[in-house]
Amino acid sequence: MEPFKEGLANFVATITAGMLLSTGAMLIAVGNQQAKVAVQIESITEKLNTLTDNMSGIEIRLRTLETER
Repeated sequence: MEPFKEGLANFVATITAGMLLSTGAMLIAVGNQQAKVAVQIESITEKLNTLTDNMSGIEIRLRTLETER
């Protein structure tokens, strides 16, 4: 009976270790995705800032044209 208990204990330990490794891998994958999303958000923010600046420039030009008329 003792070899059976040892075998079962080893089996449970192996399954537990595998689950922990799998969970760790998933956490790493989620972390990588979060980093990619953060970079994309930063890029979008920069583009929105550029668009805002461009719109300000267009608005100034339009006002200048209106006053010249």
